Amino acid sequence: MSASPDDLHGTELLVEEIKDEAGQLVHHPVAEMKRLRGVAADGESAATPLILFVGVALALLAIVAVVMTVLFVVYYEG
Repeated sequence: MSASPDDLHGTELLVEEIKDEAGQLVHHPVAEMKRLRGVAADGESAATPLILFVGVALALLAIVAVVMTVLFVVYYEG
C-alpha cells in the first residue's frame, strides 16, 4: 500500500523513498548500485544525502577493516 508521491510531504516522502531504494537494492544489487550512483550525481532525490553518507561510511569501513587486519597480523606474527 504505497502512497503516491503527490500525497507525501517532508519526512514521509523521505521514508517512502528510502523504503523503495532499499527494496530495489535487495532485489537487483549490481544494477541498483549503478542507478544509485546516477541518483547521487543528479542530487535531485530526497535520499541523496543518505546515499552519499552510506557510500562514505562503507568506504571508511573498508579502510578500517584493512588497517585492523594489517595491525593484527603484524602484532601476532611479530
